[in-house]
Amino acid sequence: NLKTFKAGEIVVLSKIGIQYRVKVKSTKEITTSETSLKLVAQNGSALEILNFERGNDNKFRGSLEVEFIDAEYAVINELYLEDYLKGLAEEPNDEPYEKIKSFTVAARSYAKFYMHYSEKFKGKPYHLQDDPATSQKYLGYGYELRAPNVVKAADETKGEVVTYIGELIKTPYFSSDSGKTKNASDVWNWNAPYLVSVDDPYCKGGSQSGHGVGMSGCG
Repeated sequence: NLKTFKAGEIVVLSKIGIQYRVKVKSTKEITTSETSLKLVAQNGSALEILNFERGNDNKFRGSLEVEFIDAEYAVINELYLEDYLKGLAEEPNDEPYEKIKSFTVAARSYAKFYMHYSEKFKGKPYHLQDDPATSQKYLGYGYELRAPNVVKAADETKGEVVTYIGELIKTPYFSSDSGKTKNASDVWNWNAPYLVSVDDPYCKGGSQSGHGVGMSGCG
């Protein structure tokens, strides 16, 4: 069923048995369905999850789909790749701007690779998660509002990705090393000739933070 809600309207989503339920708080109208629920933001607006305890990071562009996966609720944010990058908090807004641009291109390449060339979460109805331990640190529309340099970097590098011999590649990155990056073949057993150990003089004397493969945050 297709329904339109007013701006600011509170909608309660739940699941009872095999049925998903939509309840409009102001009118107490209830709609049920046996398929997953999907809310779509209209005209550039954002959707807010009121009981999502992440401070200002509970607002999202695009659509929110609620599914029951592995015995718990999963909220899937479907949006354009360029909008995803604007809500990506891999780099703080006050970092050097050219560094933010570089990480944006790497993040776009990484995301696009798992959208079109490989499946990171097999059998799941999404490409990436919002956890940097498994994917990239996605916070959504709230971060976009307070990180104008990240938004600017996404706009200025729109469509730019990293390739090797004309093919899109995975582009790992990490926080810091102690003066040398690592081989992908040693860390993950990847056959990736573009991800080899190189000297990183800007990080010399520091400590290893992250997997050490690819682009170094301090270097």
